[in-house]
Amino acid sequence: MPIRWKIFRIICIVQILAASANLLEALANFFLHISFDSIVGLGFFTAVMLLCILGINLVNNNYPEEPVQDKQKKVFNRLFLLNFLFLTFLFGFIFREYRELNDFSILTGKDFFDIPFSHFIALIVYVWMLIVQLAILYGLYRLRLELYANFMKKKFEFENC
Repeated sequence: MPIRWKIFRIICIVQILAASANLLEALANFFLHISFDSIVGLGFFTAVMLLCILGINLVNNNYPEEPVQDKQKKVFNRLFLLNFLFLTFLFGFIFREYRELNDFSILTGKDFFDIPFSHFIALIVYVWMLIVQLAILYGLYRLRLELYANFMKKKFEFENC
C-alpha cells in the first residue's frame, strides 16, 4: 500500500477523534438546551465520523483493486454529498466563533489579537477540521478513482491471459 493511503488512514483517525470530541460537546449542549446549533452539530459531527470510518474501510477492504459498488457505493455517495452540505455549517461555526471573539475583544477593550490564546482554541479546532475534512473529501475522490482504474487494469490483464 502506498504511503499516501497510510497517511490518509492516519488523517481519518485523527479527524474521527476530533469529531467525536465535538460530538460529545454537541450532545451535551443538546441536552442542556435544545437549539438549531446543537442539532446541526449532532448531524454534522456524526456525518464526519461516518465518512472517516467509510474512508478507513475503503482503504482496508477495497484497496488496491476492488471498486466501490452496490450498497457501499450508495452509502459513499450519500455521505460524500451530505458532508459537502455540512461544510457550509462548519463555515458557519467558524464565523460564529470569530464573531464571538470579536465581540469579546470589544467588550474587554482589548485588541483582537491581545485576547488570551485559550479563547482561540475552538476557532483553531474548527478551522483545522475544515482543512482536514476538505483533504479527506479529496482523498476519498482520488481513492475511488484509483480503485476503479486498478479494477479496470486488472480486468483487462486477466482477459489477455
